[in-house]
Amino acid sequence: MRTAYSQNKQLKKAHELFDEMPERSVASWNAMLTAYMRSRVEIDEIFNFFEVMPERNSVSFAAMITGFVNAGRVDMAEGLYNRTPMVFREPVCSNVLINGYLKVGKIDDAVHVFDGMVKKDIVSCSAMIGGYSKNGRVIKARELFDTMKERNEVTWGAMIDGYMKNCCFEEGFDMFLRMRRECDVRLEPTVLTIVLEACGRFSKCQQGYQVHGLVSRLGFEFDVFLGNSLITMYSRFGCVDGAKSVFDSMLKKDVISWNSLISAFVQSGNLEEGYELFKRAPEKDVVSWTAVITGFCEKGSTEKCVDLFKMIPQKDDVAWTAIISSFVNKGKYEEAFRWFIEMLRSGVRPNPLTLSSMLSASAGMAMLNQEDKGCISKGCRYFMMPVWVL
Repeated sequence: MRTAYSQNKQLKKAHELFDEMPERSVASWNAMLTAYMRSRVEIDEIFNFFEVMPERNSVSFAAMITGFVNAGRVDMAEGLYNRTPMVFREPVCSNVLINGYLKVGKIDDAVHVFDGMVKKDIVSCSAMIGGYSKNGRVIKARELFDTMKERNEVTWGAMIDGYMKNCCFEEGFDMFLRMRRECDVRLEPTVLTIVLEACGRFSKCQQGYQVHGLVSRLGFEFDVFLGNSLITMYSRFGCVDGAKSVFDSMLKKDVISWNSLISAFVQSGNLEEGYELFKRAPEKDVVSWTAVITGFCEKGSTEKCVDLFKMIPQKDDVAWTAIISSFVNKGKYEEAFRWFIEMLRSGVRPNPLTLSSMLSASAGMAMLNQEDKGCISKGCRYFMMPVWVL
């Protein structure tokens, strides 16, 4: 609320200064348009201001199209783009619309705009490489990559990530090595994070150790983002000592750092160490709570699960599912249904794992011939509701 008030106050002041100007250039109008964009004003009101501008240039159209895209109004962005004079379209307006289409999964529309561009730049090409890859068209992405005369770290990162996300680890890692050999730009933490995540996901220990060494040599060892990626990678390798070593060496840690190591302990069966770390964590979120609850659930400590669950400030579907699953796994189907009903009453929507647990509970109760219990019948009525009702 305070931030919104401050922004509205600043916008009002900017408007007063704008109104006092004896002459207003297109730059002045653009500055006011940008001020609207940075405030919490509705996009339709901003568009009304745009429509009364006596003069517009490429900056004006790009800003307004960006506003529509950020507001999720890609249809309006498309309409304005079609009204934009050709001289103002490239490359910024086209790039913004391409990103807007890709954001909502309209790959063919993005391709149509991209193919129609006379002046394609690194931004548009990098966006399309990412778009093709996300759509599973990694070969098409590589063809575009190979045609580029100039590439930056974003382009390389998009291609490497495209390979990794399409389960082509060897090709992605080879591209990473090629980037190291050929690229003059500084290797950024973002690209290293992509590679570390892939090493962990595909259990590529040797390559992961190599990249960790590179992180240290480049002076990124104290980067929080990379540190978190390393903890997760070692956790996936089953190397908790490696994860703990990285954690201990980090000068600065965030909640993700703590959660990553807590999860590493829990997943490796070291529940007590994970719980001790959880108690030491200076900040906890729902991921922290769910990690230890899941650990105690798997251990069969239902009472501990319930105690921890009641302490969670904000309970999401994952936390509810963990507690429900613990009762199902212990054969306490009636309790599972009671908690399921409570979940629905609290307004939390069940996820597929919740429903799977309740199917198991239903099957278990059928075998025990307990369908006639009042609580069970009520739970079944909830359970049989269409998903859109829940």
